[in-house]
Amino acid sequence: MKKISYLIFGLALVACQDDWNDHYGQTADTQYGNASLYEVIGAQSELSDFCQVLDSVRVFANNRITSIHYSEMLNEGQFFTVWAPKNGSFNKDSLLRLCQTSEGDSLVELHFLKNHIARYTHSVNGKEEDVRMLNAKQLTLGAGTFGNMRVATSNIATSNGVLHILDNPVSYYYNIYEALVSLPEYQHLGSFLRSYQIDEFDETQSLAMGIVDGKTVYVDSVFYAKNELLDKYGYINSEDSTYWMIVPSQTLWDSLYAEAETYYNYGSLNKADSIHNYWSHYALMQDLVFNPNPDVQKSILDSICSTTWNKRDAGKYHVYYNAFNAGGLFTQFSDSMVCANGSIYEVSSWPFVKEKSYFIPIKTEAEGRYYEAAETATKTLGIDMRRASADSISGGYIVLTPQTGTDAYYITYEIPDVLSGSYDVKVVMLPKSVYYSNIDPNTVEGKRLIRPVKFLAEITFAGADGQEYKVDSRHRYSFDESTPGYYTQQANSATDYPFLFDCNLNPNAAATRAFTNNPFLVDTIQLCTMTFPTCNYAQNKVTTRLKITNNIGSKETNTYNNSMFIDCIIFQPHTESGSNN
Repeated sequence: MKKISYLIFGLALVACQDDWNDHYGQTADTQYGNASLYEVIGAQSELSDFCQVLDSVRVFANNRITSIHYSEMLNEGQFFTVWAPKNGSFNKDSLLRLCQTSEGDSLVELHFLKNHIARYTHSVNGKEEDVRMLNAKQLTLGAGTFGNMRVATSNIATSNGVLHILDNPVSYYYNIYEALVSLPEYQHLGSFLRSYQIDEFDETQSLAMGIVDGKTVYVDSVFYAKNELLDKYGYINSEDSTYWMIVPSQTLWDSLYAEAETYYNYGSLNKADSIHNYWSHYALMQDLVFNPNPDVQKSILDSICSTTWNKRDAGKYHVYYNAFNAGGLFTQFSDSMVCANGSIYEVSSWPFVKEKSYFIPIKTEAEGRYYEAAETATKTLGIDMRRASADSISGGYIVLTPQTGTDAYYITYEIPDVLSGSYDVKVVMLPKSVYYSNIDPNTVEGKRLIRPVKFLAEITFAGADGQEYKVDSRHRYSFDESTPGYYTQQANSATDYPFLFDCNLNPNAAATRAFTNNPFLVDTIQLCTMTFPTCNYAQNKVTTRLKITNNIGSKETNTYNNSMFIDCIIFQPHTESGSNN
């Protein structure tokens, strides 16, 4: 993270001058006797405008304005180097007007004065040097230039530093983070990011004056500007790396956010509003930042990944192909801004698809973690975890075998990170041939193994009121978004109401509705399309569960196999076209 230093000045400064000199002091060959930097600047008629700004701008310390002006700071014993622009090269009156308010004073200090002042002495000596300015910007001092501006007069030595005179002021370049939080055209993102910034005190880098009333008083306090969100997006406030950021226009953002926030309804959860706000923003921002470093982007002309990409994505998400070809990701921007650590690209149309960014499929491995599995109290359910390597199998599966064929055993899975949207709920059943490789359908054992399974399904979820609701494959439901649980069970005879679940066995007969699988292949069975009223994304307590129950009747043991081979559970985002774009 970039360090930001804040100086604390006061009457105690004189008493601790020796500490200052030990911390910052250097020596210089003085051309003006005992004259200070400020006095020398004041003696140059061509720097009278700059001198007026020094007289007007006050120093900020710990994010608060002090009574100390920059003219006083440059008149003390600390060593500085000043690059002062000539009269007429900048709008003095505009800067002086800004200084009338604390907010304006802070801007002039950060963007103008601190952009022309550095600690210690830096002389023009024919060699290039990167100089760290008081605002933490890195500017290059060359043989006759500074920050790409011509040095008109160099190496004017004073009692407390060195003065250089510039033909023009050095331009202030925002880094990406500064641009987002400072410029009004980016406030729809910047205000959100800024709300998570914390200025953290660094005691080890700060200079202590002594102890007053039992508390340590610091002459020079150093703070780190920390923002936890940048750990997720990339360090766009650091000027040690380069980033590219895509930023939607205000109008586009408003429409995108209005849609995204519907997927993050946390109902009656504690602090639901702040959690909703956080994840709604994160959903849209997660693919906006890119690090073009060749160590990160192995073949940037072929594909580029955002900073949220990780190996577990296996190339499915946060990766964009042919980004620089016609119609590619980085050819769609309407405007751009060069920053100190990269570029901002503004777009007026959204280049992303929600089904490949935040509203993505949820796959729960059957063998990985299940909530519970059991049958009747007097019976034992066999549970076996197996590994399998095949393109159509997701790495492993679970085998459920009841003690007898007609036992109504069940298994329940917790489904994490469900958004408040519509999903096609699916279960993947495997044929017995994944384990029994040489099944002969002409034998009694072979005929038994290739029978399909038969099961019921039930989904438990949280309503907008925080209460638990259930829907199952045996009942009809009415749907009403104005109710907390959305779905209300109706009498099975009420044909005006539909069945929610897409049972493939006797789909219109409530008493015998059930699901079966194709025993000869890896079968993805769609159970239902369901809209969830609440979201449990990134929550420790998972509120959505899927229960699968064996449903073989006493006269059906010769029709169905009593053992289930379950590969995984899939919650697929529902689209009207049935695709994921």
